[in-house]
Amino acid sequence: MIKQRKGLALIAAILLIVFVSIVVLGLSTFIVGWYGQIDNTERQEHCIYNASAGIYYALYQYRNSGVLTNGTFSIDAANNFTVSTTLIGDDASSLIIDATGSYLASSNRDVRGVTLTNSSLSTITIDRIIVTWTGYSRTLTNIRINNSNVWNSSDSSSPADCNITNTNIYAGATANLTRVRWNSSMSGRIITLQFIMTDGSASPVCTVYPSPGSTCTAGGSTLTIKSMGKTAGSNQYRTVEATYNITTGNISDYDEINQAVP
Repeated sequence: MIKQRKGLALIAAILLIVFVSIVVLGLSTFIVGWYGQIDNTERQEHCIYNASAGIYYALYQYRNSGVLTNGTFSIDAANNFTVSTTLIGDDASSLIIDATGSYLASSNRDVRGVTLTNSSLSTITIDRIIVTWTGYSRTLTNIRINNSNVWNSSDSSSPADCNITNTNIYAGATANLTRVRWNSSMSGRIITLQFIMTDGSASPVCTVYPSPGSTCTAGGSTLTIKSMGKTAGSNQYRTVEATYNITTGNISDYDEINQAVP
């Protein structure tokens, strides 16, 4: 009888050990899986934060320099984003005319300090420049871009439609409107420029004098930005797409998309 009880106790002990082992194993598996899920969630959150950082980085670059930023950029040793930007619009909508640093020079005969930036990913070409000024008895005589003569004639009628030597501005590049020259002082006048592109599109009429002049971009164009965020130790990624309205200066759409950015 005693031996029988000892045998039952041994079996019960073995069963208890097996049960406890199963419970411990199950609990360990649950804890490991739980921590893995937490780690996975944290990595995904890092990825979406990195993707959002890419959107705002691209917007900052565009708003401050007119340059479209593409490529992979590191936030720190463990985090990065890859940005792809696309400008939708005609050639004129890609041209940023910055006359905020404009001034008169050479006895007030020259307008200088105007820059022309191509914000697109392809070359744009300027075909003509329409120059307008107030007052009388002044003759437009010369226009230079990047220190090269693109128009060298005489026109005393405002507006002057100047058929310049076609001028290419490459993707992301900035050209200097070296000078727009008259035969006499332009002090006290109002001077505007409009650029006509080879695709027939026209920039806004932009005031370049009196100083400071304007920063002008054509309306109706949009900038689409895709940004993919990644973090170290994982093949995961998350991608955000934003649409930026250049005319209003606002983001009109912002969504996560299931797409890798090259």
